[in-house]
Order: sequence, then structure tokens, then C-alpha cells
Amino acid sequence: MTMSIISDATSLLTIRSSLNALYHFVRSILDRINSVINLIRQYRSTTISLLIGVIIVASAHGYTVDLTNNPPASAETQHSIVPVSLQSIIPSDTSLLTEQSAWHEKSRGLTPQPRPDFTEAWGGEIVDIALPTNRPSLSDILPQSTSSLTEMVRRETKQELLKEVAVTMAKGDTLAKLLARGGASSQTRAAIFSALALQMDLRRLQIGTKFTLGFDESDEVIALQVHVPRLKRSAFLAPEGTYLDLFALKSEEAGSWLSLKALRPLQSELVQAGNIIDFSLYKSANQVKIPAPTLDEFVRVMGFSVDFQRQIRPNDQFELIYEKTVDALTGKELSSGNLIYAGIILSGKKLEFFRHLSPKGKTSWYDRKGNSAVRTLMRTPVNGARLSSRFGVRKHPVTGFSAMHRGIDFAVPTGTPILAAGSGVVESSGWNGNYGKYVRIRHNSTYKTAYAHMSRIASRAIVGRYVEQGDVIGFVGSTGRSTGPHLHYEILVNNQQLNPLTVQLPTAEGLPEAERKQFFAAITELESKISDTPFRSYSDQVIKQAALDK
Repeated sequence: MTMSIISDATSLLTIRSSLNALYHFVRSILDRINSVINLIRQYRSTTISLLIGVIIVASAHGYTVDLTNNPPASAETQHSIVPVSLQSIIPSDTSLLTEQSAWHEKSRGLTPQPRPDFTEAWGGEIVDIALPTNRPSLSDILPQSTSSLTEMVRRETKQELLKEVAVTMAKGDTLAKLLARGGASSQTRAAIFSALALQMDLRRLQIGTKFTLGFDESDEVIALQVHVPRLKRSAFLAPEGTYLDLFALKSEEAGSWLSLKALRPLQSELVQAGNIIDFSLYKSANQVKIPAPTLDEFVRVMGFSVDFQRQIRPNDQFELIYEKTVDALTGKELSSGNLIYAGIILSGKKLEFFRHLSPKGKTSWYDRKGNSAVRTLMRTPVNGARLSSRFGVRKHPVTGFSAMHRGIDFAVPTGTPILAAGSGVVESSGWNGNYGKYVRIRHNSTYKTAYAHMSRIASRAIVGRYVEQGDVIGFVGSTGRSTGPHLHYEILVNNQQLNPLTVQLPTAEGLPEAERKQFFAAITELESKISDTPFRSYSDQVIKQAALDK
């Protein structure tokens, strides 16, 4: 029994030793294989290129390799290197290597070939393609309008009108009601409605739109003209400077109503106007018939540098140049356009600014040296204001006690728009105790402005919203502790309220250097134009015009 156990143990030891030997043997083989693989990887690109070159040369010279017929190499030659000479394959006379030689025939499929022509690859044909043409001008598409409806009827239908009746669309009007009020029969109204519906959406007619009805000898409506509302120029037509007129005409020849669009050409003219300031700027401007929107723009530009309450003196002068739009057919002035030049003489000192349009389309104002008219903040954020209470200690009109008045008050009628004194973020908006309806704007880390006693806060003045300088943020009122409609205005510097009339305000950036040449050229061109423009003045006073500096 003991001998049997010893014999079994010996067998197990023998098997274990054999397995260990086998393991080490396999491990050594795998290590050698890994070494060979790493060597191949290291010289892979060189080896592959050499093998491909040998195969190409051998195949081109007519050699083939048959692995099945080659006898195994002897041990003596296994590790020997067999030299290969290209001279034995390529002929020594290279002139024999023509395209008909065996070398080219055998290597033609192995060398890169030129890219085939596109038309040959696809089998197409070369054809001529007409390039897109520019969009024709509207004057080439639509006819020109006439100065009156009578002339249009005579030109288009060869008929004559006995009279013209003008009607205006009012609130609650429809086209049918308007035509009935003008004297058109129900049958005529239906025909006009069908004709105009081909040219416009009749549901979008605006209140105030003017219509002209034309009557013939039998007192029947045979023509209608729709006038474009003032300042409602189509964006499609704006580049060519025209208005669009719409006509509905009854044609005896066609036996039905026709509709057509026609262009009404416009002309832009420069107007130079000015006056002596006698009582107030607005009264003096009204004497020379300066349009209200143009004067508001003048005040906004000058408001950065001029305190219209303290600095205006009798016999000071102002001057401005603006565009006006005129109907080229009738000569009637349709609207006032952009302000081009703003100038004012205060106690003998002239201050003037010129309009400049940047390449990006932004409008700015600069003086002759290219300094900006814009300050960080406006000193007077309302137009037509009267300074009713200054900054400092005063007797409060409600409580009767003397206290510090940390702002200035502008007396203006209820509902007058209040402008943002500068661009910034609305920090507070709503009711604020004695201030009533109140808005505060943070312009930067240093400056803030506050506006109080508003009757209504504008919809854009909500907390967190960014507003631009000149945006309407509210309307003058008398909310909170107030005795009458006015604006209480504050400027805060580092959260300290300072006098808005005396605080030093930095100016905006000047004219960019790249735009100076264009700006100075525009000034020269403007002065050449206004030298031939008569100075329009409807005042009875003798005015000495403030000439532009040369």
C-alpha cells in the first residue's frame, strides 16, 4: 500500500515538471513571436516598399514566383542575403523604354494615371448658361402716376371726369361704408371691391387713408384713387424714393373695372432755417414753420451740451438744416426728413454738430473736429421743459419744512414723454413711496439716473431691460408727494445724488479715424449745396443769419 502511494506521488511530480517545462517552452516561443512582430512593425514601411518595388521590377521583367515548385532552402542559405541588381532587369539602353516596351505594358496598371476629363467621365456636353440678370427697376415695371385722378382716367380709359370727391377712412369704417358715404352705388361698390382685392389686402386699410372718387357726366363713380398714408412708404419702394398709388378704373372698352399700381416719384430737398430766440426756442421755431419732429431732434442733439433753461438768452440764434420730401408731380411737401445740421449761438459762442452715418448704418453727431455731441447723460430728459425747482435746500411745497432737494424739477404738461438720459439697464421700475411712479437706470458702475412722479411708465422700462439713450421710458405726471405735473430728475454718481446742471459728464468716443475723410467730405458737400439754397424765414423780424464757418 505504501509503495503504491509513493508511486502515485512520483507520477504527479513528473507530470507537474513536464507541464512546467511545456509552459516555459510555449512562453519562450511567444516571446520570440512578439519580438519578430515588434521588429516588423518597426521596419514595416521600409519592408513593404522594398517588397513592392522588387515585385514590380520582377513582374515587369517577366519573372514569376512559384512557391509550390521552389525547393526548401538549405540551412546554409537560410540566413544568406541574395543581392538583386536593377541593371539585370532594366535595360542599360533607356531609349528602348518606349510606351510599346514590355516594361510599360506590364507596369501600366501599376503606375498612377492622369485624372480623366469631367465631361468624358460623365458623357456630358458643354452648354452655355445665362447668368442671372439684375432686378429691373420699378419704373420699368410700373407706370408713373399722375398729378390728379382726372389725368389718370384720361390717360388710361380715354374718359373725362366731371368732378372729384375726397373721403377719408375713419374709425369703424369699412371700404363699403366709405364708398357709400362718397356716393357710390351698391353695384359700383362691389365692382371696386373686386378690382382692388387683386392689388391689396383690404382688411389692412388704415385709419386716415384718403380716397378720391371720380364721377362722370351721369353722376356715376367711374374711378377711384387710394392715396398712400403719409410717412407709410413701402420698404420695397423705399430704395427708389417713390410712393405707390392704387387706382380702380372703369373701362368702357373692356366692359369691366380694372386696377393698377402706379409710382409717384418723390424729390428730396435741403431746407435751411433759423431764427432769433426772443421768448422761447419753441416759439421762435414755430415762427419759421420748422416741423415739430425736426425741432425735437434738434433739441435732443443740443440737449447734451446746452441747458435750455439756464443758458438761453434773448437775441441768441439757432440754425438747422433738414431734408424735406416733395411730390415731384405736384410740388406738394409730403413730409420732413432727417436733420442734417444743428447749430446754435449762445452769448456769441457758436456750437454746431453734423449728422454722420457710419458704414454700419449707425447715426451719430460730431462737431467740425470730429468730437461727439453725445455726453454720458442728458441734462434735460424732457422737451419743452421749464425748470421749476433747483438742486439744494428748499422749503418743501407740501410739508412746509426746509429740506435738501436732491434733484431738479421740470414743469411740463401731463403726458409729456420722458427720455432715458443715457443707455443702460433699468434697475428699478414701479411705485416708490413719495416719489410715486419711479424709474432708475444704471448706466455703468459710476452713473445712475432717476425719474419720479410719472403718470405712466412705458412698457419698455421693466427691471433688467436695456434701454438706449433717448428711448421713452415714461410720461410726466403728478404721482406721489407732488403739487402738480412735473418731472423730478436725479443724477447719481457712485450712489450720491449730485446737481444735474453742474455735474461734469464725460463725452462719448470721437469720430473713428477711418471715417474722418468721409465725414469732412460730407461737410464740404453740404456747404456747397446750402450756399445756393435760399434762407427760408417767415418771421417779421430782421434776421442776421449765422453763416457756417469756412
